[in-house]
Formats: sequence, structure tokens, C-alpha cells
Amino acid sequence: CSSDLCYATAEYGDLTTAYDLCSKALADPFLSVRDKAATFVNRSVVRMRARDYHGAIADADQSIVRYSKFGEAHVNRGAALLNLDQYDDAVKELDKAIELGLDKVHLAYYNRALARELKSDIRGAYADYRKALQIQPDFLLAAEQLKRFSTTGQMMRQIGRAHV
Repeated sequence: CSSDLCYATAEYGDLTTAYDLCSKALADPFLSVRDKAATFVNRSVVRMRARDYHGAIADADQSIVRYSKFGEAHVNRGAALLNLDQYDDAVKELDKAIELGLDKVHLAYYNRALARELKSDIRGAYADYRKALQIQPDFLLAAEQLKRFSTTGQMMRQIGRAHV
């Protein structure tokens, strides 16, 4: 089924192939509403990997319209907004993703930490990096970011941007 192939290639596959597979799946008239929403989420991942942040937001929006309880759509929307330097809006979307829940909730905390840090909310950023690492102890990006802080949560070095 093309929606399964879309999912399989969205995160790590060839961008053109992944985009085409997702678009083909979205054209399937027999795809359930929930599966269509999930496929829009997957295509938003492909678009973010291609640095098409506006397209990623559009696909996340299409997912939310179809199935509003997908935390993944909100985390993708938040990550795209973060990449567009819209930090307040990114935090709101990431808050919503965390509230709804998602499989990779550590990514929502990590991206929210980045947005908070870029808004100069250092304590909030520190707390979110720690939460991301608490949820996913082998999450190297969060571990690396935390090395920039003292044990009291004070920032010792400026952020090195690595969005996921």
C-alpha cells in the first residue's frame, strides 16, 4: 500500500521518491480519514527534510483538519515554525503536541527547548532539554545541548541549532 511506503521512506528515504509515494497515497480514494491525516504528517516530514517549511506547515494543517488529535502534526508544524524563526508560534504548537501526546514526544520537548532558548527563556529551555533526555535517555541531541549548561541550568555557551 502506498501509504505504508510513504511512511517507510518519509524520515530517511530519497526525498523525491518519498514525496511522490506520499502524494500517490493521498490520491487513493479508499484511504481512511485517519490514514490520510497520517500520510499528510509523513509528507510534512519529507517537506521539512527538503527545507520546504511552508509546505510542511500546509501538510500538517491538512492533517489537523482531518484528524485534530494527531500530536505528530502539531510537532511537525512546530518544528517548521521554529525553522522559520517564529518561536512564539512554534512553542504554542509544541505545547499542543505535548498535550495531545505522540510516539516521539521527546522531539516535541527538544524543539520546544530550542524555541524557548531562542526566545531567551533559558530556564524553560534547560527544563525541556532535560525532559527530552529523561524520556529518551539515548537522545544525543538533547545530551549535547545540556552540556552547554551548568548544573543549575545557567547557560554557559550559545545555542548550536540542530532542529529535528
